[in-house]
Amino acid sequence: MIELERHIEILLLSNDCVIVPGLGGFMAHHVDARYDETDNTFLPPLRTLGFNPRLTMNDSLLVQSYVEAYDISYPEALRRIEAEVVEIQQHLEAKREYELNDIGILRINEDGNMEFEPCEAGILTPYLYGLSSFEMPTLTIETLEETEATESQDATEMLEESAITIKMSWLRNAVAAAAAIVAFFMISTPISNSDATVDIQQSAFFAFPQQNHSNTEQTTDSIKDGLTSVETENHIAQTEAIESEEAHTAPSFCIVLASQVTQKNAEIFIEQLNKEDYKEARLLKNKKNMLRVVYGNYTNETEAANNLRTLRCQSEHFADAWVMEIKD
Repeated sequence: MIELERHIEILLLSNDCVIVPGLGGFMAHHVDARYDETDNTFLPPLRTLGFNPRLTMNDSLLVQSYVEAYDISYPEALRRIEAEVVEIQQHLEAKREYELNDIGILRINEDGNMEFEPCEAGILTPYLYGLSSFEMPTLTIETLEETEATESQDATEMLEESAITIKMSWLRNAVAAAAAIVAFFMISTPISNSDATVDIQQSAFFAFPQQNHSNTEQTTDSIKDGLTSVETENHIAQTEAIESEEAHTAPSFCIVLASQVTQKNAEIFIEQLNKEDYKEARLLKNKKNMLRVVYGNYTNETEAANNLRTLRCQSEHFADAWVMEIKD
């Protein structure tokens, strides 16, 4: 049983040349990734082999591999290699070729010289493992024109849909405005008594009697009260909007030092942090009643992360801390 091919394959993992005494030298070469125009295929890089029958001098690399693999002496390993080489040469004389698995094929040509055909897939190379070929057809002018035509048609369809949407929105807005105007005139009823005439053009909401002075003063007071009420409501609405905006822009990020802790342990940890002058440590409970020990209050994640890097340099308490967004 010839074991020479296995030793050559293993040695080529970390060497670019393996010499077989009495046979020749196998040399590894790197082949860059390439494009095969016949199949429109990109081929990955690989390591292939060459063979030089003149490299027969023993460099002890192969012999040492036998010594370590079979725990034999150096002379015994050398004799085993020589016996396998003789067997290969006899096979070449009889069959004119000999295949070394995963390495290549040795042949004797018509002139009696030895030739070598490397394995098409290349030799085993860990850093090239997993790279495979893939197809990419050549783009022609016709293909480009078809692609441009398809993109142009899609863009036209999108514009048409957009135009229809805009027109329908105009129609909806017009209908809503007309309905609001009709409702405005239907709700605005004139205020009058049986003995006074009303000047409709004085107000859309209130009608002022022309002859009764006391009624006019009462109506004026009502208008003032109404305006005061409207101003009050507007002021309340503006105040709520400002408070909502301030709440929205309030700090919403913090640094988490401990999570899923008990109340007692959290309080002890916070007390320790406070003693070390980290006064911003506090206890935070979420909607699921999970307790966390957090630190600081920041308006954005970048500010929290920058402060966390500084704190990690100051105290080991922040070594495993992380930034969290505070959600209501």
